[in-house]
Amino acid sequence: MKLLTPGVGLLLWQVIVFVIAALFIVSWVVILKTKTLDSKDRLSWLLGTLFLPVIGPLIFLTKFLMARQKGQS
Repeated sequence: MKLLTPGVGLLLWQVIVFVIAALFIVSWVVILKTKTLDSKDRLSWLLGTLFLPVIGPLIFLTKFLMARQKGQS
């Protein structure tokens, strides 16, 4: 009798989906909480991260972190 265990592929896909979902949620929280964006920019970033679910949050978070780092120095 074989054991019914998920393969490595299934585990890999679950990790990938979890990372994408976490990026999406973190980017939306940051977009909605930040005070430096006006309503047009906020809406465009929300739509951009919605329609580009992997690239959108990565672009936003890198731009946001770079702008924040630039503002501190």
